[in-house]
Amino acid sequence: MVFIFGASITAGLFVFHVAVVPLIFKYSKTFQRSLIFANFAQWPFHIDYEDPASSGIEGGRNITIEYQSKVDKCPVKLGIWHILPKSCYEKLKGNFDDSSDKEVLSRRLDDELANSNRPIILYCHGNSNSRAASHRIELYKFFQKMDFHTIAFDYRGYGDSTNIQPSESGVVEDSLVVYDWLHTTIQTGHGRPAVFVWGHSLGTGISSHLLGNLEELSKNVLDRPKPLPQAHGLILEAPFNNLADEVANHPLAKLVRWLPYFEATFVSPFVENETHAFRSDAHLARAPDLPVLILHAKDDIVVPFCVGVKLYRSIVASRNSDDSKVSLHAYDKAESLGHKYICHAKDLAHVIGEFVTKHR
Repeated sequence: MVFIFGASITAGLFVFHVAVVPLIFKYSKTFQRSLIFANFAQWPFHIDYEDPASSGIEGGRNITIEYQSKVDKCPVKLGIWHILPKSCYEKLKGNFDDSSDKEVLSRRLDDELANSNRPIILYCHGNSNSRAASHRIELYKFFQKMDFHTIAFDYRGYGDSTNIQPSESGVVEDSLVVYDWLHTTIQTGHGRPAVFVWGHSLGTGISSHLLGNLEELSKNVLDRPKPLPQAHGLILEAPFNNLADEVANHPLAKLVRWLPYFEATFVSPFVENETHAFRSDAHLARAPDLPVLILHAKDDIVVPFCVGVKLYRSIVASRNSDDSKVSLHAYDKAESLGHKYICHAKDLAHVIGEFVTKHR
């Protein structure tokens, strides 16, 4: 009796594995979106976004942008942190001790951002959690030590930003609005500071879409007569070439890759779906002059190293052999940096410093 019961459970699990899961994966847009964005996972809880210091950030302020989304046809609020470079924070530290007048501090920091001679990093984070996730905090501290300004924000559906379902066009629109706000702020200064965009994981797909189509997005989404200026460079940490290849090469795909209908049920939805495709290879082919630095750990089990290599080769191929502005920096498995902790790499300061200095 026990044997029959156990066999029934095994058979049921097998049917679920080979029949139900593929059908859900292929036809459920909600399931696909949940896997891509994973914004249901929010940790830590009870974050005070108004006070970056409570999350371990010194020299940071919270900013809110509100705008009317053309994608979702509703008001959207975005939460942003601006974190000062180390040298600026040391100079202005007293202003943070007296936080009674936040408007005065905000104007002072806007002026500091606009007239700074330090590079600015606009950070596009990956899926799940918010801009306050611990591994992201570690990266912001690295930027601060490098003496960079950091602009970190949450897309719709994340953190304290408007809680609506994200989509590729929606999160790209959010990134564009923050990029627009940044350039509007710095154009009031005496000279334009160097702006670099840094994307991690899913954020590489978002930032590649943004910068690869900046002229078109400026015109169609922002109604600008002239496009926003291109970034000085794009840094992609743990990137994939497109979402279909990322799904096909994900370690969990090994569980179902043996199925004869694997391509049709698990991969084709992201080949055919224009809503969530994240085709970084195609987007960056449209920006042949944009300097690109790819950082990828060979022991990354979330976004396999092979898809980062595919993206690198695709970008190089799109530039007619002029690959002088494109580089891939790989980290050996022995360094155990995985998907989230390239910020711990011993040579990262040298690699980033060299790239920024060369292209600023």
